[in-house]
Amino acid sequence: MQPSPSNPDQGPTRRDSADDRALLPAALPAFCTARVILITLAMGAALSLLLTLVPGVGPERWTRFGTTLWLVTWIALVTVALLCATRRWLDRAPLAVLLGIVVVLLLTVTAVTSVAAFGALHSIGWRPHESAGEFLLHNLAIALLVGLIGIWMFSLHLENARQINAAAEARLSALHARIRPHFLFNSLNTVAELVHDRPEAAEQAVLDLSHVFRAALATDSNRTLAEEIELARRYLELEHWRLGERLRVDWQLPEPLPEARLPVLTLQPLVENAVRHSVERQAEPGPIRVECQAGSQSISVVIENDRVIGPDKRHSNPGNGMALANIRDRLALMFGEEASLRAGPVDGRFRVKLVIPRVREETTA
Repeated sequence: MQPSPSNPDQGPTRRDSADDRALLPAALPAFCTARVILITLAMGAALSLLLTLVPGVGPERWTRFGTTLWLVTWIALVTVALLCATRRWLDRAPLAVLLGIVVVLLLTVTAVTSVAAFGALHSIGWRPHESAGEFLLHNLAIALLVGLIGIWMFSLHLENARQINAAAEARLSALHARIRPHFLFNSLNTVAELVHDRPEAAEQAVLDLSHVFRAALATDSNRTLAEEIELARRYLELEHWRLGERLRVDWQLPEPLPEARLPVLTLQPLVENAVRHSVERQAEPGPIRVECQAGSQSISVVIENDRVIGPDKRHSNPGNGMALANIRDRLALMFGEEASLRAGPVDGRFRVKLVIPRVREETTA
């Protein structure tokens, strides 16, 4: 890898309103996740059991439980599937409209499922004690009551989320304050090592450093994936002045890079770990591999380097722990369960895999 000519400085740019909306926490939970589906099914089973245990059911109690569970499960699964499919658009609606749409959707699914279930059960010999209209109204009343209870619980959740977000913003600022001095000192050490032996390289390294710190010290708490990739490239060019041909990077990036945002200084600490704990510790290290793969809903970034084993047979990457924990914290604050960071040995090399959600596209009028 050779240092590339420096591009003109570009100061921090103001994010447009579409980016801001894409980064706001979603009002609705991620219904497509296994956790939400399991919780929904468990609540449906609890509701079915509650409806079965009411007085006056008689000896058909457990038959009614099975029938009710079957009906409630279908209603729950279809409603969750529709909310999952329309979440991108529902999140843009005002809160009052959003809650109204969710209740209407629940009642619509309940009505359609109830009519279909009544006909199916009647065709196999079920003899209900109520007419089809009474059966439908009975189920709609239960669904409406469940929906209103859900709205009340949702309002409590939103109030709690506001308090958590306020605390998260303060914590995120503290995490940034811890990262930047560490990055600054390591970069200055690199320049200092070049000053006496290679003054011309030191001059170019200072120019590279100015590019890096213009991005690293920006006030934005998050940046695009392309900006983070560029910051990692600048850092590696800076280290190339010190390490020479020992530092080799295999970039596997799609063109163009997919749209995504992530916390500032997410990728740079990961490539820094690869340099510090692999390239610096070996005379002939293998290349650092940086790969990006884009899916329909998420983007994965893999950073891989040689796994060095010291004389005492311990893994020589203990310093990775602090950086990885810090990045996990910031990803959790920004994305919740939609992002993940996994690290560990794979086929004799150390691999870090970062998964982040894609930017939600805005529809145009």
